[in-house]
Amino acid sequence: MRNVRNVRNVFRRSVVPSFLTLAACSASGDKPAAKPDWGRVPVAVELRLAQGASGPELVGREVYGQSRTVYLSPQAQISNADIARAEAVKTRIGKGLILQVWYTKSGARKIAELTRQHIGDSLAVLINSVVVAIPIIREPINPGTQTSSDIGVPLEPKEANQLALAVSKTWPAGSKGGRR
Repeated sequence: MRNVRNVRNVFRRSVVPSFLTLAACSASGDKPAAKPDWGRVPVAVELRLAQGASGPELVGREVYGQSRTVYLSPQAQISNADIARAEAVKTRIGKGLILQVWYTKSGARKIAELTRQHIGDSLAVLINSVVVAIPIIREPINPGTQTSSDIGVPLEPKEANQLALAVSKTWPAGSKGGRR
């Protein structure tokens, strides 16, 4: 039970309240997206290590709506293949939505190892090739396959509704999705 609270608390403390950034970039990290497509199906979810300064092989992207650049790992550490299911839930306060993400067995091992090795580092959350949050990893996350991780996605109401619909089409209710 403590582990369930830890997973939710880590992401709530570090993602939901932070709503720090929106940056456009492609899923491959090659070119910035012209305009985010929140209705695109299937929804692509990626988690990548991120830094505030450039470095070898890092992909720099201007933060959407800000005059700030973030530097992303060229490869996703977590992607759709690591996700068994996702659900979009409207936030009680503020704008946007919360993506509740359940991992496959492989994905759960990856997120646990990633967060254990990178405490204090930033983790970019990309939805449909757009960086929507850059939380700091405060403690290891070990959700297993039965507990969801909450990811805050700060969007205007119309965009949030489009993304919620696309998520429900990508991971229909009752679907197991992903690979186990």
